[in-house]
Amino acid sequence: MLTSHISFRLLTLTALVALAPSAGAAPDFSALPRTESPNLKRVKPPANPRVLNEHMPDAQVEKLPIPKQPPELTAALLDLEKGSIEERVAKLKKKSIADLVYVRGGSFMRGDFAKIAGIGAALTASMDDKVVKEITLSDFWMGKYKITYAEFDVFTDATGRQRTGAERKGIGRHPLIPAGAYWQEAKDYCLWLGQITGYPFDLPTEAQWEYAARSRGQFFATATDNGNWEKGRNAPFSEQADTIAQKYAKTATSRYPVGLFPPNPLGVYDMAFMDWEWVNDWYAEYAYETASKTDPSGPESGKEKVIRSWYVGNGQIIGTSIWRKTKAPIPYRRNADDEYVPDHTYNSPTLRCVIYSASLKR
Repeated sequence: MLTSHISFRLLTLTALVALAPSAGAAPDFSALPRTESPNLKRVKPPANPRVLNEHMPDAQVEKLPIPKQPPELTAALLDLEKGSIEERVAKLKKKSIADLVYVRGGSFMRGDFAKIAGIGAALTASMDDKVVKEITLSDFWMGKYKITYAEFDVFTDATGRQRTGAERKGIGRHPLIPAGAYWQEAKDYCLWLGQITGYPFDLPTEAQWEYAARSRGQFFATATDNGNWEKGRNAPFSEQADTIAQKYAKTATSRYPVGLFPPNPLGVYDMAFMDWEWVNDWYAEYAYETASKTDPSGPESGKEKVIRSWYVGNGQIIGTSIWRKTKAPIPYRRNADDEYVPDHTYNSPTLRCVIYSASLKR
């Protein structure tokens, strides 16, 4: 349970030195996991991806079982709220490494692959994904879950920042559900993980995100466990999501605890839905045309950042693994003094972090 008044303090210099790796030490990538999910070979993209159970009577939806988060995940997240700030940072450091999924690099056709996969003329109505070119990515590691409030609160408490969404007084936030943040906060969180672990954590590039959502670039139009939407099994109905969210977030936000529905064949959860996710790239409509063929990282500047994934609702569509959307990196609002200030009540998009194995332009 979140308390209304939370006291916290900055980590002392001594504590930071103890928690952080030695300065200048090269990251030991051999210590990171390199096993791959057997589903990568076992599950193949559907020849005709579909939305199943698109319409179900409310009475039947109400009878659907409520998925439960794995108890060990629940325990690990709630434990991040306990102890001194030094203890909480140490626990987050351990959990962040344990939650990594190895993503072996390779080449894939980025963009709307409908024609080359023989599944129609187009998967999206957008034009910014229609330049389909082969790109090659280096190995990387991705967090299997979206970052939760339990995790993000450790970061803000340790660095003396205001908790994101704190002004909502518990409405729309809960330790087990994905944290919402503006882009710079999201990036700062991932970079801070890098500081305390010694690994090059950051937000994923747009290319990395799509490659992972498509389970190493295969023709998965949707990042569910089989490439189809099967509402009530591998994705929620909006009413079902609202019911779960109401229990935890005190409001029907359609955002609920991470890891309730099956991961994609790569082993990453919630990439197909439960709100947008920030990536590193600035948005440009024709970015794919001029992108590097190896480890592209997007335009050098822009006005909006790319967001990927999809929201929860009965509007799920095929093609969310490639659909590109945009968002202003820092939202502003007027305060009581009629000044424009960063909006810390912002609770969307969400985020997840990756570890880069290559030195990318970030």
